[in-house]
Amino acid sequence: MNITIKKLVIFNDKGQSRDIEFEEGLNIITGDSKTGKSAIIEIIDYCLFSSRSSIPKGKITDFGELFVVVFKVNDFYLAVGRPAQKTGNMNYSYLNIESEYDDSLKNMKISYFDNLSLRLIKNDIQTEFEQYIGLAISNLNSDNEVNKLENKGKLSIRDTVSFLFQHQNLIANKHALFYRFDDIIKRKRVIESLPVLLGAVDENYYDLIRQEKEKIREIKTEKIIVEKLKSSKENETFFLRNSIQVYYSLINNVLDENLTLIDLKKIGINLPIPSEILNDQSKLFLEINRYEKERNLKYIEKEIIEKALTDLYQTSDDGYDYAKELVKIHSHQKYSQDSNNLSCPICDSKNISINENISILENSKEKLINELVKLGTFSNDNTPLISELKSNQKKIEKEIIVLTKNINILSIEDKAFNEAKNKREQIIYQKGKIESLIKAFLEANNQKGNSKDLLQLEADLKVIKANLLKYNPEKFKQDSESFLKENMNRICEKLDFEEELKPIDLNFNIEDFSFFHKNKDGKIRLDEMGSGANWLASHLSIFLSFLHLNIKNEKSVIPAFLILDQPSQVYFPRSSKKEEITDEEDLEKFDDNIDQVKNIFKVLNEEIELINTKTGIKPQIIVLEHANDESFEKFIIKDWNKSKAQGLI
Repeated sequence: MNITIKKLVIFNDKGQSRDIEFEEGLNIITGDSKTGKSAIIEIIDYCLFSSRSSIPKGKITDFGELFVVVFKVNDFYLAVGRPAQKTGNMNYSYLNIESEYDDSLKNMKISYFDNLSLRLIKNDIQTEFEQYIGLAISNLNSDNEVNKLENKGKLSIRDTVSFLFQHQNLIANKHALFYRFDDIIKRKRVIESLPVLLGAVDENYYDLIRQEKEKIREIKTEKIIVEKLKSSKENETFFLRNSIQVYYSLINNVLDENLTLIDLKKIGINLPIPSEILNDQSKLFLEINRYEKERNLKYIEKEIIEKALTDLYQTSDDGYDYAKELVKIHSHQKYSQDSNNLSCPICDSKNISINENISILENSKEKLINELVKLGTFSNDNTPLISELKSNQKKIEKEIIVLTKNINILSIEDKAFNEAKNKREQIIYQKGKIESLIKAFLEANNQKGNSKDLLQLEADLKVIKANLLKYNPEKFKQDSESFLKENMNRICEKLDFEEELKPIDLNFNIEDFSFFHKNKDGKIRLDEMGSGANWLASHLSIFLSFLHLNIKNEKSVIPAFLILDQPSQVYFPRSSKKEEITDEEDLEKFDDNIDQVKNIFKVLNEEIELINTKTGIKPQIIVLEHANDESFEKFIIKDWNKSKAQGLI
């Protein structure tokens, strides 16, 4: 997903504004300390629906009434406007989609938001934003019943920000790599979400995981029931023999002694009945028949729901692909027909009525195209409907169980027998009891402990496992780690990394996000690498490699931008100017440090161009810096001098 930042705007309560425009590729904002550079990360993070504001208190929060970021998403634009914390509306936001970067965005005024609704972020604005960028997985849990503390719930744009920001206190940190990973729950969630964020798995994967666990539980239960049934054969034979013997006594017949359970069941299914009551039915029979009919209807309802679930799984992806094609078609459409100058080719006179009709047609086309483009990569999640159908399915299954129990109860209840007033009713009752009892025994064997049922469950599990193999998470892990390793080592070779640690062998494990360098002495952790230059080189290598991994995965939903705050601080802990240095040794060191900073920008630009060459997408890297040099002047979009009262505000 090609998501970059096009514009940042801050409005005050009088409608006055401060803005910055960004482009693809390398964007450098340089200047003195305390000019507002670092606040840019916090404003962008705030407009990505952070639950709290980290925008520095002072000039920016005093001025800012509304913070706006315009995101470029493939071929359209999303404008997010979020009121400042001081307004009391930080739980609300504006969101608007535009098909073109026109004057309303280029020269944005506070009036742009007059016709937009200020809506709740949670379950509204943020959800809509995520749908436009293709984030529509509503359940990351791999089980139907999950502890609330471990409930991962819906995938969120907030799960991507750890890959987007490197603050000045993080860019060369030896103890931490990723933004806000001090929160253990957030760290675990991001790590577990990585395959989804990079597009390796989707919502169906998690549903298959849930099905797999449920099927394994069912198989385990089925095996227990089979064992119990095997151990209860003697009791079953005794109970059935006594029941048939009672019936035979009523009709003056004698039952053979040496009959097997199978023989008894055959007799019970074909019980002899006196001719005088052959065509009669007892109330018990009628009641059982009513329950059986009701149960058959439930089976039909269950079949309809199962068919609907199958259809939903097959069609969920089609709508999303169709919406993407509409946006792709629109991106190639140009409507430049001048409908006001059509004239007769013979007499050169204008035809007003035709011109008016064409104008109406053009307006209608433009409205239609705008509506189509607003589909963008809009992706609706069928999971809520699927969950509802599954809930109804379970409800019907429970009702079937209840009906079956009622049938069994009617067949074995002694009360009906005791209330029978004559021999005819007793015979009919006992016959119905035995037949229902045998039916219950058969169901217990065939449905709750039959080897065929167990085989079916195992076959179902095999199908689920086969579908899971299509995702191949192990291959995703191996390929991703191999890709990161190759690129980290390649990038780090170009940066300032100590010779004594070479040859470079950087490794990253995507299962726990552990990072280490390996040499003849074994694994070396980041905090053991010994210098700020090594830590900076490691951070840059990791994040540039992740940027490349993100963009090469076409289904990735991680934005294609990276913001680095003061990577030069390793070489210039405090802002200093060359003309202020008098010591020759310090001057030589300054020049060497400048060369290292120049090299950082050179590497950043090389990686941007390499990614563009390999993927066709040009990522965006924004560097907030206080070092300045003419060699990277062409990438500088802002240069703030504090003595000239320049800055974000």
